[in-house]
Amino acid sequence: MDYIVPISEARGKLPYLIKKITQMGKHLIITKNGRAEVVMISPEELETLEIKNDQKLLASILRAEEDIQKGDIYSHKDVFGNV
Repeated sequence: MDYIVPISEARGKLPYLIKKITQMGKHLIITKNGRAEVVMISPEELETLEIKNDQKLLASILRAEEDIQKGDIYSHKDVFGNV
């Protein structure tokens, strides 16, 4: 379950809350006047969301994984020579 904390409580406990959610792999939802105002997530989760949102990047990653599985790969030397 995610942590839901009012902003007034989060102000004084932010370092503790960040440590807690980092260790537990949870989200921190900070509320203001009883409504969700902001959600804190890990940098890794943000990166995953950004990749999933970028269709060109996602397609490129999938093609690269297919190439690797087929053994269709090149070494650094193959690509750049003796640079």
